[in-house]
Amino acid sequence: MMGDRGTAQGGVARTPLDDAALAALLAAQMDTTLAEAAWSLIADARRIVLLAHEHPDPDALGSALGLAHALAPLGKECVVACPDPPPPSYSFLPGVERVVTALPDERFDLVIALDAGELARYGTLYEQHRAFFDHATILNMDHHVTSRGCGQVNIIDVPSAATAELVTLFLLQRGVPIARAAAICLLAGVITDTRAFEFDATTARTLAVGAYLVSRGAVPAAIIKPVYRMKPLAKARLWGLALATLGSACDERLLWAELRQDMLAEAGATADMDDGLPSYLMDIDRACVIALFKEAADGTTRVSLRAAEPYDAAAVAAHFGGGGHMRAAGFSLPLGLAPAKAEVLAYLQRALAEQSPSRQ
Repeated sequence: MMGDRGTAQGGVARTPLDDAALAALLAAQMDTTLAEAAWSLIADARRIVLLAHEHPDPDALGSALGLAHALAPLGKECVVACPDPPPPSYSFLPGVERVVTALPDERFDLVIALDAGELARYGTLYEQHRAFFDHATILNMDHHVTSRGCGQVNIIDVPSAATAELVTLFLLQRGVPIARAAAICLLAGVITDTRAFEFDATTARTLAVGAYLVSRGAVPAAIIKPVYRMKPLAKARLWGLALATLGSACDERLLWAELRQDMLAEAGATADMDDGLPSYLMDIDRACVIALFKEAADGTTRVSLRAAEPYDAAAVAAHFGGGGHMRAAGFSLPLGLAPAKAEVLAYLQRALAEQSPSRQ
C-alpha cells in the first residue's frame, strides 16, 4: 500500500533540513564580542595570508582553504600558505593546488593563523619572515587546549572538535555564505579531527555543523574514502615495516612503533605516509596509549601520541614542549630515535603506572 503523500517508505516523513534555522542556531553558539573583534580585522584588510601549520592535517588546511573560499567573494585577496606541501591524499580539497610553501612577499594587511596557537608551529614560514610576523596584525583561530594564542585577536575555542567547526560558527555568525567548495574544506577538518565523528570530542554541535556543511554540498564519503580507505602501495609497505617494530609494556596498555628514514627508502614512501598509522595502532585491543616515533631527515624525532580515557595525550605532549588534543597530540625532540624513545617511553610507563588500567 502506498503511504500518504510526503511520507517515505516505512512511514518516515520527508522533511527537508531547514538550512536557515540550523545556521541561526549555530551562529548563536559563537561569542559575539570575539566574532566582532575578529571581523573588524578582516573588514579592514584587503590582502590576507592564511596559515596552516607544519605537517598539515585536513583541519589546518581545510580551515585555511575554507575560510579563503568564503572570504574571496567579499573582495579579499587570500593566499593560503603552509610550510610543508599538502600530501597527495588531500587532493580532494578544492583549491589545495594553490597552497604555497613560501610567501611571495610580505605585503599583507592581515595574517590569519589557523589550528595552532604559537607562531613557531608555522615552521619555515615563520623562521624566514620572523620580523614580519612579529609585527603583523594577526587573527588566531584554534581549538587546542594547549594553545596560548599568537594574535591581537585570539579565538581559542576548546569545545570545538576541530578548528573547522569554529570557522564554520564564525562565518555563520557574521552571515558569510558558505558555498560548496568552502563546505568541503571545512567538513574535511571536522571529519578528520573527530575520525568520522568517533572521538569523544564530538558533540551535538559538532554533528550539527557537519549536517549544515553537508547541506551546503559537501559529501562525507568523498572525504572519508581518500583519507581513511585508500592507500598507495608504498604506504601499505611502509606501515608493514613500522608494524614490525611494534612494542608493548604495561600489560599491553602502552604500545609503540617507529618509522625510520631507511624504511621510507625501502618502501618507496614519503614522510607524510605515516598519516593514519597512529589511529590504526590505537585500534589494537587493550591499547590505552600509543606512541609513534618518526625519525626526521635532520636526525630529530617527532612523536605522535594517541590516548584513551582516562589518559591525556595533550598533557604528555605539553610536558615535552608540544600540544594537541586529549586523544591525539604530538611533539618533536632534538634527539635521535633511540634516545627519544628511551626518554618518552620511560615517562609514559611511569604515567601509566600511576593511573588505573581500566579503559572506558
